[in-house]
Amino acid sequence: MAAGKRKAVFSIILVPSGGAKPRTLVFSKRGLWALLGIGSVVAALVVFSVVVLVQMGWFSFTIVRLKRENAELKREHGKVARLEQELNRLGLVEKKLLALLGIGDAATGPGTPVGGTGSGSGVYGAKAGENVGAPAGLDSQVRQGAGRSGTSAYTRSLPTLWPVLGEISRTFSYESDGHKGLDIATPNGTQVKAAGDGTVEFAGQDDVFGLMIIINHGSGITTLYGHNSKLSVARGDEVLRGQVIAYSGTSGKSSAPHLHFEISRYGRQVNPLTFLSDRE
Repeated sequence: MAAGKRKAVFSIILVPSGGAKPRTLVFSKRGLWALLGIGSVVAALVVFSVVVLVQMGWFSFTIVRLKRENAELKREHGKVARLEQELNRLGLVEKKLLALLGIGDAATGPGTPVGGTGSGSGVYGAKAGENVGAPAGLDSQVRQGAGRSGTSAYTRSLPTLWPVLGEISRTFSYESDGHKGLDIATPNGTQVKAAGDGTVEFAGQDDVFGLMIIINHGSGITTLYGHNSKLSVARGDEVLRGQVIAYSGTSGKSSAPHLHFEISRYGRQVNPLTFLSDRE
């Protein structure tokens, strides 16, 4: 009989260190492929495990970082809230200081009717110049200014005279973006008078207030007269308290004849009712 084909085998000789006897591992071709397959699977599992561990580590790091950032944001939010509280507190302090000076909320704060201290609807519908006493703190301003140029001159420079007489159609707003003056309804062509002695800083056209005049009364005080139909003074003119400086109208952004009147102190608009007290 012919000898059968000899099966192919693979031998792996293991030679240990230290002179120990070598060992020989014999594998058939099929066994070798099976071993290689198992080795590949094990290697793939090891690689997969390493990738999963790396991703888990990255996710853990990201979670810790996000928690830290969230805590930092909470701290910053707390700082912002404290700053807002501080600003509100400073705003109240400022209003109290302005009230003490007689240029803020002292005499006629928001919602205070002319000539009273109730909580009605303000001065809507009141007549300009009616029932308005001298504002708190104004007398002290007169006394302080008397030493500079004489009581009479300083008093005349203060804008206490109503520029026109008529119905107050819109009052001063204490909101930051609110109405910063008085609107006094008056027939077209009514004489507009200077509220106090001063120098004309501006007399011309404005996009909002139309034909407008600004008078500098000194001591950081200015007055503005808007929506006029005609101007009677020019820039640089010296004007006297009660002098006719313009005639009322509807120029600029206006829907009906009226005078828009503002008083500012050091560039900040204040409620005109804290100054106005006189009428001719």
